[in-house]
Amino acid sequence: MRDPHHSSRLPGLLLATDFGPRCDRALERTRQLAAEFGAPVEVLTVHEPARAPDDVLPWLDGDDAAGAARAEGAARAEVAREFADAGLQAQPRFAGGPVDAAILQAAAALPGWLVVTGAPRGETLVGALLGSTVERVAHGLAQPLLVVRRRVRAPYRAVLVAVDGGTAARRALRLAARLFPDRRLVAFHVRDGMEPLADEVAMEAELERFVDACGLSPQARAGVALAVGEGGPEAALARYVRANAIDLAVLGVREEPALRRLLVGSRSGHLLQDAACDTLLVPAAMPDGAAGDGA
Repeated sequence: MRDPHHSSRLPGLLLATDFGPRCDRALERTRQLAAEFGAPVEVLTVHEPARAPDDVLPWLDGDDAAGAARAEGAARAEVAREFADAGLQAQPRFAGGPVDAAILQAAAALPGWLVVTGAPRGETLVGALLGSTVERVAHGLAQPLLVVRRRVRAPYRAVLVAVDGGTAARRALRLAARLFPDRRLVAFHVRDGMEPLADEVAMEAELERFVDACGLSPQARAGVALAVGEGGPEAALARYVRANAIDLAVLGVREEPALRRLLVGSRSGHLLQDAACDTLLVPAAMPDGAAGDGA
């Protein structure tokens, strides 16, 4: 029997996929999370006749109504096959391109659901300048986006939350504590050279004050370990992930002007590219209350 407390923590999952090889791991993780949380699944495929396949998510081919109908039929059969084997039911959902707009529209109809997709690869020059599909979606969502890059060997066991003392980090930590209250959680802060010099003890004390102020339940707060890294945030996080067998990195997405993202790139985007584990992006547009209280 499914645990209703689990399903209240994760009301559902929206998987964006074309059922190609790059999306296999996202599909596997969606099945694992759906079984763990007892949550429903919708599987979104996008028919995009006017554009070449996106470099991040290679979407369904076809350039006319008949091609779209054939693609939808194939996707419907694939959904039934993939999820019936796992003892789960999933509802197919279809949309026309552009891809990012289709994902945002589907997600808006499913408030609170976790959106799942595959990791970006081989971004084109144009895509690099304008931001990847995944990053554009992350900045437009009002719910979390899980970017899957690793094979699924087990449920997430070790979860890192990148914290910098801001609202985005607080929202990310609260969501991680709500979704994974019984896992190893690490609040990870990096002194990147822009901060005043401080010894590690003082830095950890400041980090502890931040975590204490995030409003976690006593049980959730007791399960949060603290860690401080040195150097550039992207490199420091990547080193810690590899050295400590982190399965999932949770990142708060800040609101940044489009011009700033174009000129210097968003920090979440760089971390998304460099992290060697799955990444959960918690958007700035998500209501703070939706992150829960970590109970």
